[in-house]
Amino acid sequence: MRAHRYTDPTPVDSSVAILTVHVDIGEIECCGPYPVVGESCSWTLTPRAETGSFDGWVHGGTSVVGAPTTGSVLEILVVTTTYAEVGSPRVRLPVEGSETYRRVDASPRWFRRFGDFDVGPQNRIETGVVVELAVTPGTQDSDESGA
Repeated sequence: MRAHRYTDPTPVDSSVAILTVHVDIGEIECCGPYPVVGESCSWTLTPRAETGSFDGWVHGGTSVVGAPTTGSVLEILVVTTTYAEVGSPRVRLPVEGSETYRRVDASPRWFRRFGDFDVGPQNRIETGVVVELAVTPGTQDSDESGA
């Protein structure tokens, strides 16, 4: 968790913790929630290895051990990733470090896929969102596993 980093007025108190939450398109397109700046949103959070950020999960069919967390959405970035065709048979794999980010006020319900971009041998697709979530310290539910 990070301390509040904003100097301009924001819709949250300066005592909140700001969490960075990565949400895959499958989570949003299948089960929601659709984060909107200024509104409350909830996910089960699992830490991303050595990044200080989290993955957000809601998918009903996936057993995820983590901390159910609710907070106020401060910022949403749509992540777009370049994929390259490699190997035989040809498969598309993400190109490391190719992510770009686009700020939006609300998450899309459906994301752009292959064929929605005309970029030649490499294709760019929207792969999810990154959300800055304001959480009041002490309100994050405890993880049942103790992890």
